Amino acid sequence: MTQSGSTRLYYRVALKLMALALVLFILQAMVRAFFSNPETDIRLALGVDLSALAPGEMQRVDWAGREVVVLRRSPAMDAADAAHADRLYDPDSRLSNQPRAARNPGRSLVPGYFIAYGQGTDLSCPLDLVSPEAAAEAGWGGGFTDRCRGSRYDYAGRVYDGQPARRNLEVPAYRVEGSRVILGD
Repeated sequence: MTQSGSTRLYYRVALKLMALALVLFILQAMVRAFFSNPETDIRLALGVDLSALAPGEMQRVDWAGREVVVLRRSPAMDAADAAHADRLYDPDSRLSNQPRAARNPGRSLVPGYFIAYGQGTDLSCPLDLVSPEAAAEAGWGGGFTDRCRGSRYDYAGRVYDGQPARRNLEVPAYRVEGSRVILGD
């Protein structure tokens, strides 16, 4: 065999070994994905104390790289939601992403509280809370607005009709333990 022939043979063998290693790596990743056990997967959990919130007060927490808002609704907020329910795009939350237990008018596992990701649903812009009194001047019941395009949501995170956003605010998975909410269940 000549020098160039042995060099070509060396490169062919090296290339085939690299291709084989790549195929084995991909197969190993696929097998792990198919046979992973969700019970043993590590989930980040965060506890939020609900008793620290006064009616009408909102708390922002960072969980799993996203902002989550926790709102304790006041009676005025509940009244505003009820008065403007006919102006909502998806009042029954049929197009929404939320836990099954939160498919109710308040979209919450805990009556009087609302927990959602703190971003609007069209451009993921941060949300601001608008009181019923401040919103009355603009002719709506109040709730959340996103900072980019001004999409409006009520205090249950349901989007008003005619807004740039077409989906209700996303509600994360959580569970209730006494006066604490544990995000990440």
